[in-house]
Amino acid sequence: MGEAVQDIDPEDLAVASMDEYLRKLDETGMCLMVYEGGSVIFQSQSKGILPQLEAIEALGSRLKGTLMVDKIVGRAAALLILYSGVVEVHAGVVSRGGRDLLRGAGVELFFREETEQTFPFEATVLGINNPELAYEAIVEKMESLKAS
Repeated sequence: MGEAVQDIDPEDLAVASMDEYLRKLDETGMCLMVYEGGSVIFQSQSKGILPQLEAIEALGSRLKGTLMVDKIVGRAAALLILYSGVVEVHAGVVSRGGRDLLRGAGVELFFREETEQTFPFEATVLGINNPELAYEAIVEKMESLKAS
């Protein structure tokens, strides 16, 4: 005979999922992973904002509707997430600016820690709220860094 099952708080499930996604990120040594339908479709060990740009370059519009797991999401990364159409993000650390942007746009966001810290590319997107303009500014900055 079966037992009565207590209702499970959806927030508890979300935390369990977040922990699982972040554990997988740590175990594989990745900095970013993208999931579609439960399968990994992209992963990167690159640091900083580069994994976001690599994902956009590799997957383009296929990123729309996916789930992204990232070690750190600052405001610049959040703008790239909005640009790419990702609908759910699990992060180890999120900046307040990144959190506000993602939640304001309706992206489901789960994270372990929030920080006031700003990250290197935050200055590049200072005053930019449009994801397309942010993408262009970040790509331009990356190209100038490669050239120098």
